[in-house]
Amino acid sequence: MINGNLFAQTIQYSGLSFLSQNKDTKDLFPNTLILEPYLRKAIFQHLQANIQDDSPLNLSVSESFKDGTLSLIIAIDSERVASIFFNNKCLHTYSVGAQVIVFSAKDQSILSIQPHTARKIYTDEPIEASCKNRRSKIDLLRFTEIFYGLDISKDNYKNYTNLEDTEIINSIQAESLTSQSFVGANSFLQPIFSSILSANPKDINSTNFFVGIDDVIIENLASSQMSGESEYSENYEFSDFFGFNQNIYKIWAGQQFSKWFSQTYSYPIIPFVKGKALGRDVAIKFADTGEILNLTLPSLDFGFVLKIRGFKKVKLDQSSLREVYGWAAFGEIEFHNVGIEMITSIKLKNVLTEEINKDDEVDDWSNFNVSTNRILKDYVDNSKKLDKKWLSKATKLKKKEFNKHINIVKKSIGLNND
Repeated sequence: MINGNLFAQTIQYSGLSFLSQNKDTKDLFPNTLILEPYLRKAIFQHLQANIQDDSPLNLSVSESFKDGTLSLIIAIDSERVASIFFNNKCLHTYSVGAQVIVFSAKDQSILSIQPHTARKIYTDEPIEASCKNRRSKIDLLRFTEIFYGLDISKDNYKNYTNLEDTEIINSIQAESLTSQSFVGANSFLQPIFSSILSANPKDINSTNFFVGIDDVIIENLASSQMSGESEYSENYEFSDFFGFNQNIYKIWAGQQFSKWFSQTYSYPIIPFVKGKALGRDVAIKFADTGEILNLTLPSLDFGFVLKIRGFKKVKLDQSSLREVYGWAAFGEIEFHNVGIEMITSIKLKNVLTEEINKDDEVDDWSNFNVSTNRILKDYVDNSKKLDKKWLSKATKLKKKEFNKHINIVKKSIGLNND
């Protein structure tokens, strides 16, 4: 049966929140929590200024998740800095993630999730001979940059680092609002705004089943490689104090696939969520009110299983001064009638090539991660419009076999086979 809530005429916007599973938000989101009141106001004002007269989105009643039949929230789900010593410098990768979640206020069940991510890479001199040491004001400045879509030159950092935290945020926010960088094509917030302003109860789930990422499986070879137990160092972008963190990687891979699929087909699918074995509850905390909301993920009827099989770096060519390498990622995408059977699958690979100077250091895992993401994106792109050159390089399947595979997926979940 289709939930009657799906026929509601309005969706109540309920504000900005944090996804936190049994952990203190101060530990998980130290910088975004400082930014939260400024972001909450800027987001709400932008939505008010750009909402259409006939929009089903309701902004005027309240920012409480208790109002309305359907509610929509922005849930910040990650704030991370990954660091590595590289070419005698510290390479810091700053990343943030958020989900636009629509749920039933009546039974607190999730109906739709759209993930959004952004990252920026910075190089710095080591502090006290370590890349683990960073300045808190620089962290705040850089996360503020990401949220507001600005690129601040290091030469101008001195204009900010002597300020109080609130002054740093106000200064960057004022510059962003003036330049409109926070709604630019490459900003983190722009696709979130688009997701919210285009939200429509009729489009949330027009069928009586749910589709999502059922699992992300890291096979033994890939696990040993990303853990630094084989020929490569540890995959630092997805590591924590204890080393390579499989859950962080799985969430990333699931979010990337969900993002590409949702953008291509305007068909949101439920991303992979950490703690699947512990239950289907997702804890949401509101920093401004202190309220806690426990949402329930739907049971999937159809699901994709993403398998990460392994990686290989190969020298393709060389001269007296230059070398050409390929960074190959190998994966498999299965499509399941969840809990019943695997319906169809396809093994895929992608090779990222790059020419470098001899004796230069190369960030292997950055290239392997890009290559993996290309597997996910190119699979979705080619499910929409097939490129024969991609097919011959990415898989052993012939055109007829690939089309059969894609047609099975589309027919199962109710997508038009155009």
